[in-house]
Amino acid sequence: MTASLPTPLFSFPTSQPIDTLLRPADLEAYAREMPIASVVLPRLQSLLLSEKTSISDIVDLVMLDPGLAARMIQSASSSVYGRPPVTSLGEALARLGADEVYRVTAAFALSKFLNRPLRSYGVSPTEYWRRSLACALAMVDLAPASGLDERVAYTVGLLHALGMVFIDRHLRCVGAPNLRFGPMAPGMLPKAEVSLTGMNHARAAAFVLHAWGFSDEIIEPIQHQFSPGTALKHRAMASLLAEARSVAAELAAKLPPPGHDLPMPLSKLLGDEWRVSIAEKILAIEGHQF
Repeated sequence: MTASLPTPLFSFPTSQPIDTLLRPADLEAYAREMPIASVVLPRLQSLLLSEKTSISDIVDLVMLDPGLAARMIQSASSSVYGRPPVTSLGEALARLGADEVYRVTAAFALSKFLNRPLRSYGVSPTEYWRRSLACALAMVDLAPASGLDERVAYTVGLLHALGMVFIDRHLRCVGAPNLRFGPMAPGMLPKAEVSLTGMNHARAAAFVLHAWGFSDEIIEPIQHQFSPGTALKHRAMASLLAEARSVAAELAAKLPPPGHDLPMPLSKLLGDEWRVSIAEKILAIEGHQF
C-alpha cells in the first residue's frame, strides 16, 4: 500500500481536470523561450577559467547588455570598496576582479530571467532573486572549508531553484495558472511537485541546465540537492547546497522589500555576523546605501 501525502499539497480552484505532467519536450520548449542565462553564464565561466582571457574579452561579453555594464560600474563604485566611483567599464572590471565580475554578471542575468511572480509558489521576483543570491553567497563562504571551487559553488547556489521557474511556467501553459502549492514544510515541496508534475524543481533545473550546456559539476549538485547522498561525483557540493539553501530561505524572508528602510539594524534583524555580511552584499547590489 502506498502512503498518501499530507494535505493540502496543492489546491485547484477549479473542478475541471487538467493534465499537469511536465514532460522533457515541454522543458526543451521553455528553455528555448528563456535563454538569458544560457547566453552569458557558460561563456563567461569559460573566459574566466582561461589563462588567455583579457579584460577586453570580458568587456566585449558584458557589453552584450548595456544594463549589465551599468550594473558592473555601479557595483565597482559601491562604498564597500572605499574608493571614488569609477566612470568606465574597463576600470570597473579591473577593480572588481575576475571572481566578483562573474558574481555580478551571474546575479544580473538571473534578475533579468524572472520578471513576474511565481504564482504557484507564492514567491515574488524579488524574493526569488534574493533567495538565490543569498544561497550563492553562502556557498562561496562555505566552499573553502570543504576544498570546493568558489566560482562553481556560487553558480550552483545561484541557479539551485531555477526549476521552480519552469514548473510555474508549465502550469501557466497548461491552463492552471491559479494552482497553488499549499503551505508546507520545505521538505514536502519536492514531493508535492512530483505528485503534480512528475518531477521536482531540482530535476527540472538539471534538465534545462544540461540543455543550456552547463557542466556536470554544476548540474549534478542541483539535481541531487534534496538527497545529496545520491550524487555520484559531486556529493560534497550537493551537501553544501542543502545547507546553504536553508540559510538563504531564512535570511531572505527577514529582509524588507526593496526601497524600504531597515526596521532595525541588520545585526538585530539577523543575529550573527555571517548572515549580516550576506545581507549587506545583497542590499548593496540592490543599491541600498548604508
